[in-house]
Amino acid sequence: MRRLFSILPMLVLAFNLLNAADLRTIFINMPDSVMPLFTKSERMDFFDYMDSGMEAKAINKLGGESVMTLFRDDMLSINTSESGRADIVLFKRKDGTSLVCMIVTVLGNYPDSRLSFYNEDWTPIPANSLIKYPSMEDYLTKKALKNDSLPELQRQSMLRLQSVSAVDGVLEFNYTSLGYIGEDAEYFRDWFKDEPIRFFWNGKRIKR
Repeated sequence: MRRLFSILPMLVLAFNLLNAADLRTIFINMPDSVMPLFTKSERMDFFDYMDSGMEAKAINKLGGESVMTLFRDDMLSINTSESGRADIVLFKRKDGTSLVCMIVTVLGNYPDSRLSFYNEDWTPIPANSLIKYPSMEDYLTKKALKNDSLPELQRQSMLRLQSVSAVDGVLEFNYTSLGYIGEDAEYFRDWFKDEPIRFFWNGKRIKR
């Protein structure tokens, strides 16, 4: 009996690995409500074109053309329109299943991203159970945090737009609200760190 209990976790892990869904299946089976721009048929079109060695594209519900620019085992990227991009990233859990991270970005002069998280079956997961988003102060240098003008920057930069990119399984956050400040933007530009804020998946949470 003791031996049975000792091998039970390995059996569960093996079962989960065998039944883990791949990214193509996860994306095709996405509920239309998660990404209303595409029906299931249109999501399948991307792969039909890709498998034929052609540009992976689909006509979205608005009548425009969307293009899948990247597809790997753990990530895909779609230019949904001239002003939008969607990225889906898989983070492997220790039990063999995947956490699904979807990044929807509005492009333009000041890109802004929104993240949402799901299980493989698209059951939503509260973001605050997985990640603590950076504040504006996290983007500032130590010198800037001690500057007497900091309250003025905080007052002017209330929008706090952030763009998020996925690079080799790492989420990179960039602060994009600075341009909204106007003529004072150049004065404050040196206050911000040159590097993005990077978050890593540790098997349970996404942390800096």
